[in-house]
Amino acid sequence: MGIAPYGREEIDRWVLAADLGQSSDPTAICVMQHRIVQHRNVDEITRVSEHFDVRHLQRLPLGLSYVDQVAEVARLLARPPLCDGCAFVIDNTGVGRAVGDLFDDAGMRPTKVTITAGNEQTRIDDNRWHVPKGILISTLDARLHLGELRIAAGLTEAGPLAEELKDFQRKVSAAGRSTWEARVGKHDDLVLAVALALWSFVGKPNPQMVTVSTGFY
Repeated sequence: MGIAPYGREEIDRWVLAADLGQSSDPTAICVMQHRIVQHRNVDEITRVSEHFDVRHLQRLPLGLSYVDQVAEVARLLARPPLCDGCAFVIDNTGVGRAVGDLFDDAGMRPTKVTITAGNEQTRIDDNRWHVPKGILISTLDARLHLGELRIAAGLTEAGPLAEELKDFQRKVSAAGRSTWEARVGKHDDLVLAVALALWSFVGKPNPQMVTVSTGFY
């Protein structure tokens, strides 16, 4: 179908992001809608607004097997509108490659992110990245302050997410390097799930602009 030469146009994209938990940390899942509204006329396209809406937010029960977690994610991805096209990204930091490979074996092929210190993002291969936590959290913080990141108050985990955001602290080392950490004893799984979703839209570099790591992983 052709594009009208003028008028209002809405562009929607979707992502499901999962921060995979371990024995003492729950797995958190965020479904985010990225909507761009623009006006089109014969001569130009003018972007009017851009928003990132958290449409679904949940924690999976502690102790749930990774096989069952894969099944739950597959169930969500099979629901509309996600089944019509949805990016999928996971935090692969603490669980090891074997857990991430379960999603590959199920045919879901997520983008796998290892969260690091430092300041530079590194592409390991087509589906694996090393991304500093500071980039994830600062991007989230910026979009919140701009009013572009919106979280529906009616979501069950909206309150816990708000508490996690309050508990995040920015620390600056003697060398001037910034790090972001949750307070001792506090969770950060919901924050990271939302941050990963947002990164997939606005933080993930063009692969052609990033050097691929030549080290072993």
